[in-house]
Amino acid sequence: MPDDSLTHAELRTRTMRGLRWVVVARPIGEVLLVGSMVVLAHLISPAEFGRYAIAAIAGSIAVIPLAGVSAALVQRPSASREHLQAGFALALLIGLALVAITLVAASLIVVPLYGARTAEFVRLASPLCFIAAAGAVPSARLQRRLAIKRFSIIELSSTLVRVSATVGMALAGLNGFSLVLGWLAGELVELGLLWASAPAPAPRLRRAPTKELLSFGAPASFAAASWFGFRNCDYAIIGARLGALPTGLYFRAYTLGVEYQKKVSSVMNTVGFPALSRTQNREEMEALRVWMVRTLTLVLFPLLALLAIEAPVLVPWLFGHRWAPAVVPTQILAVGGASTLVIDTAGASLMASGRARAVMGFGWGHFCVYAVAVFLVAPFGITAVAVAAATVHTLFLLVAYVLMLHGPGEQPLRCLWHDIMPALVSCVAPVALALPASVVLRNADVAAVPYVAVVSLIGITAYLVTLRVGFPSSLDSLRRFARQLLPHLHRPRLTRRLATVDTP
Repeated sequence: MPDDSLTHAELRTRTMRGLRWVVVARPIGEVLLVGSMVVLAHLISPAEFGRYAIAAIAGSIAVIPLAGVSAALVQRPSASREHLQAGFALALLIGLALVAITLVAASLIVVPLYGARTAEFVRLASPLCFIAAAGAVPSARLQRRLAIKRFSIIELSSTLVRVSATVGMALAGLNGFSLVLGWLAGELVELGLLWASAPAPAPRLRRAPTKELLSFGAPASFAAASWFGFRNCDYAIIGARLGALPTGLYFRAYTLGVEYQKKVSSVMNTVGFPALSRTQNREEMEALRVWMVRTLTLVLFPLLALLAIEAPVLVPWLFGHRWAPAVVPTQILAVGGASTLVIDTAGASLMASGRARAVMGFGWGHFCVYAVAVFLVAPFGITAVAVAAATVHTLFLLVAYVLMLHGPGEQPLRCLWHDIMPALVSCVAPVALALPASVVLRNADVAAVPYVAVVSLIGITAYLVTLRVGFPSSLDSLRRFARQLLPHLHRPRLTRRLATVDTP
């Protein structure tokens, strides 16, 4: 297959082209999602968002066939037609089984614990498992070709449909059901576009290719199952112990503090994982991983710091005063968001190097410790749960580096500090300056828009100055990356273009 043989130069070129499209398409999609959530927060009650958070568990379980089969196909040095057929058959079987399990669980588990209305949400979300399974092989084919431009267009189209459908149905009075129905509409559009771009061959289980896929895909699926549990156990426990309203409030805080940043770090799955899988040796893979960590942390750590500072004004202004109890959990979870950013890069590196069992062990350990911690502190409220989440995520960041750097002579803690030091140290100055400014402006009852503008300007300016003085090479690296990512904005090229334009 043509996508199996990429030289180092081709790999770099395709990766950079893919990143250009991700940088353009992903922010547009996230702005649309955040904007729709702001609108929906005023149309739908926090309790309905709590029920949706439980229903999202049914949709998130779809990651199991997608991660197992798709990752096995992407990670392989070569993927024949027989491998694609076997992978498609496996994905469909797993997807159908998960749909059946979800429907049974809706009646036997969800109704007694969360109520009949939440069970209706879960039943409505059950087809998401089969939709994800049907798209696993087309998704893998695009990733193998590093066709990130096509992937980005598909994701953006799906987001547009999801946002439009959800807001439209909410305005029509469907309340919380619009969240699930809009999600279904977006996933169906994404599935159709995936099949139009890279259709899968007819499913067929053959012993040899199936065995080869399962050798990597089974541990990857178990790792994905742990990630599924980790991502949803807090909502499930809070919903069962505290009810729908606290679940909705925690859902909002966790989304702001962790999930939105993880969507940016999911570039590691969209671009990083297939790119890392194609590197020629360990040194090349490590260099690419460090560059990815540095880029993510340099861009996102200051934004998380500003979120923690501005949350008391930003959250009630954007979502309404009934969401004010989510402010403190959001501030605490910003720490967890910073940790999970770096964990994602370690996970992508482990998967690309074929260490699916290590990822599985890490995922299950993270999930079990997190679930136990949430269960123990849930009776004390969602702020206590946020503290537990930030603590566990930071602890497992250290575990991830120990797993990733397991060879003799490796120093995981030193490597972690080396990776995040420029961004972390440079955040000290903006916090020291922006936090007092935030307190002064809040006490002066400054309106939300000028408050956010002034605090953000102070924080970002202080961050860039600190980065320039303390870590000039990191700032230069960001500049070079921006020039490669957006070559049309590169001044010399722009000057040459302008020179060719006739002037009167």
